[in-house]
Amino acid sequence: MLWIVAYFSSVLGAFLTILAMTMIRNEQRHSIGRIGWLGLILLSPPIGLVLFLWLGGRKISVEHEQRKLVEIPSLPGAEKNPIDAFETLLLARNLCPPTSGNHVRLLSHPSEVREAFMELIDSAEEAIYVMTFILDEKDSSDAMIDRLCEKARSGVQVRLLVDGFGSFVLSEDQLQRVRDAGGRAHRFKAMSALSRLAYLNFRNHRKLAVADGKRAILGGANIVEDEVCDDPGEDAWIDLSLWIDGPAATQLQSVFCSDWNFETEEDLPPSKLEEDDACEPEEGSRLTIMPIGPDGPDEILEDFWLFAIHQAQKRIWICTPYFIPPPQTMRSLELACRRGIDVRVVVPQVSDLRPVDYARFDYFKDLLDVGCKVHRFPDRMVHAKIGIVDDRVALVGSANFDVRSFFLNYELSVLIHDQETIAKISDWYEDLADQCEPGLTNRSGFRSAMATTVRLFASEL
Repeated sequence: MLWIVAYFSSVLGAFLTILAMTMIRNEQRHSIGRIGWLGLILLSPPIGLVLFLWLGGRKISVEHEQRKLVEIPSLPGAEKNPIDAFETLLLARNLCPPTSGNHVRLLSHPSEVREAFMELIDSAEEAIYVMTFILDEKDSSDAMIDRLCEKARSGVQVRLLVDGFGSFVLSEDQLQRVRDAGGRAHRFKAMSALSRLAYLNFRNHRKLAVADGKRAILGGANIVEDEVCDDPGEDAWIDLSLWIDGPAATQLQSVFCSDWNFETEEDLPPSKLEEDDACEPEEGSRLTIMPIGPDGPDEILEDFWLFAIHQAQKRIWICTPYFIPPPQTMRSLELACRRGIDVRVVVPQVSDLRPVDYARFDYFKDLLDVGCKVHRFPDRMVHAKIGIVDDRVALVGSANFDVRSFFLNYELSVLIHDQETIAKISDWYEDLADQCEPGLTNRSGFRSAMATTVRLFASEL
């Protein structure tokens, strides 16, 4: 009898293994955790299959899958003929033509971000829309909520959207304050305690605030004490956000309205651009809005980076808190190094996600071997998400240089095409790199083992 049970158990195990491996091959188009999941399933087919169905893969529910592209308004009479190869790519991928006449201000210090948020809220006469991945309940965020409540009581339309996963620990009282003042506040795909780990993908990682469709703040900073405090301490994070005044702000408002309408029953009207919103190119920055995720062009972030890396003639500068590139992008960076491009990556020495730090170790080792320059910022968390390619284009927004931002999150970035603004971002980048330590930390046996182990599941992080 025992041998019959053993026989059928082995047959069942083999069947489950083949089934799981077939599912992974079909679902894992981008090798998202493929090796790690295959190993787990081979070691324990039933448990591995259950865990993969629960946590693995590029899960996307029907509502996300069927979501239409966000309708970003194009400036009437906007130039349809692309100026360079980058604009050709973006137009071919159904992004709007760049808008000119935008005035951009860099916000690189927590107190600057705080003051800019307060200025933006105070300037709102008709509507103020705020979207963030994480909202905490400390002094700085409380002050912003107070200011939003004041605006709501004065008759300004106030809308606040936080992510259900990123702001999971946020109490409902913080959101209720906005509602009691006459505004509206929601969680993007709110999660229960049981579902928190089941649906990690397609979270709303965007950070955006827009006033009257005319002025906006976009970047990497969440509304948390470490990033928007008035008197930052030694633990304050280093981040970069942009203040944008001009037609690009109207386009950014459309992204907020799309997310809000997707989550709620309210139908915020779409934004509009008039020809009066345009200025001559020399009067301001030239920007393209890039929504990333189910409501953006499919795989647009990877397409952009692959194209940009191959187009680069002099430099590719990247700043990111988490560095876990997809395989094709990693290979493209190695090739860029081999052909003499100045490839640099700035990361924090220690990030807020320690497993990711181990996972990046082998990526950096491979890049250093072919000439990449790696800069580690000591003591503080670097949370900025920046890419600079030659003097032709810069990317700033919420997207990290990792698989989760490339394929698994809602992200929002802006592409900068004018040399003056690119130069300002480059100066900020160089100043940050000058404060860093070069290369990798010493490769200990423990670090090597952790790097190998964690990298199997790196893309799930």
